Amino acid sequence: MSKLLKLVQIGKRELQLSDQAYRDLLEEVTGQRSSRGLNDFKLSKMVDRMKSLGFVPQTKSTQPQAKATKPRALEVTKLRAIWITMHKQGFVKNGSDAALDAYVKRMTSITNGGKGIERAAWLKSEEAYVVLESLKRWHYRLMSEAIVAAGGRIPSNDNCTGQAGYDKLAGFYREMFNNEK
Repeated sequence: MSKLLKLVQIGKRELQLSDQAYRDLLEEVTGQRSSRGLNDFKLSKMVDRMKSLGFVPQTKSTQPQAKATKPRALEVTKLRAIWITMHKQGFVKNGSDAALDAYVKRMTSITNGGKGIERAAWLKSEEAYVVLESLKRWHYRLMSEAIVAAGGRIPSNDNCTGQAGYDKLAGFYREMFNNEK
């Protein structure tokens, strides 16, 4: 299947055209009711017409995608889970692994002589622990601020001798906001 024919098929799906509407449009633009046997010129005209109807072809990123690597440290899995949770709650704009890697690089550059570790998956257990605790403190602060801003109170720890720990506060936050934020 040619690249242009694929674009036409994607355009049909993106524009949510019924088969009848698609064939009518195809006939209007190319004079044929089927895309079978259309040359590149006619397919290109069809893509242009679909663009005029609002179809925006997506281009593939020119940057190579980072291959998923198995993390060296078990803490990295928790680190990634908290990062995604923070994204879903609206605390971080980008929940991708690349954004987490940028955070990890920034945090590890402080303790690594100015040169941060490029990927979360490359962290050793001790390094991952330090980054994880830093992320948890940041998340704790943001959740606390959101709870207070919504008129709530920070829950106490189980002994009622101070504020709740990270896990208890995270559970309270989920309950209070019903996972909406």
